[in-house]
Amino acid sequence: MTHPAALLIVNPSSGREKGAENEDVLSDAVRRRFGDVRTVQTAGDGDAENAASAAASGGCRTIFVAGGDGTLNEALNGVAAAGELDNVRFGIFPLGTGNDFAAALGIPLDLEEAIDILLAGRELRVDVGVVNGRHFLNTSGGGYIAEVSVAVTPQLKTIAGRLAYLIGGAQALMEYEPVRATVSADPGGLRIGLGLYAFAVCNSRLIGGGRLIAPDAVIDDGLLDVCLIEAMGALEFVALARKVADGDHVNDPRVRYLQASSVTIELERETHINTDGEVLSATRCEYSVLPRAARFFAGDATFAAATPVLNAT
Repeated sequence: MTHPAALLIVNPSSGREKGAENEDVLSDAVRRRFGDVRTVQTAGDGDAENAASAAASGGCRTIFVAGGDGTLNEALNGVAAAGELDNVRFGIFPLGTGNDFAAALGIPLDLEEAIDILLAGRELRVDVGVVNGRHFLNTSGGGYIAEVSVAVTPQLKTIAGRLAYLIGGAQALMEYEPVRATVSADPGGLRIGLGLYAFAVCNSRLIGGGRLIAPDAVIDDGLLDVCLIEAMGALEFVALARKVADGDHVNDPRVRYLQASSVTIELERETHINTDGEVLSATRCEYSVLPRAARFFAGDATFAAATPVLNAT
């Protein structure tokens, strides 16, 4: 099957159904820049991954995602499964609820501004995290963080938008019990055992629609930023969580914050793990990083702060 110069993957349910209503505008914009574009509208889990894998295998070298972090994660994994990660460049139109990795790339939420930036073709390489064979771009978090993701259903996102995280957070707070874990990290040879209320292994800085979980994270430094929040009471955690918006939690004695190229977290019970919005379950999480392994169109500020590749053609 012959594939076009560009593929546009649209999640119609993203961001209160914004994906569906903006599909024609985005398709026309990509067509003006690349001439030949195929549009795929997702209908369920795995659709974006399958479409991206097939397109990359067929020679498509530019993939745009109109959706949120979860849709982008699927597309990334599809390209990685095809063995074409080094050959495909990505662009994201941020139409999801959180849009955290789009923020890391300097892509604004205003759709017209995002189109201008993405079609300008300024491209850079970013790190890719891997957990148990699954690739991610933004953050992989477990414990309470993942339980919030379970509570924040697509239906709740459609109805409540970003307030869905507050609603889901309250529900998870009433139900979640901390988990014992052993954490090992390199370089440095760290190995500790502790009770965890939550943990996050991060490639970029934000989680949950703008919360500054990893204030020192850089998307092309070859390192993962690890935030371990020790077990505590629910009300105590609520007070600590308020610091996360500004990144002030990293100085709290109940938080361990470190940078590593590989991390292993062994959990005493099967635990939900949120990886770029996709929820998995595991008792052992093996994390690593692929330095500068993916290519993305980015905004001026991000482009200036990173190591660029040549402008796209």
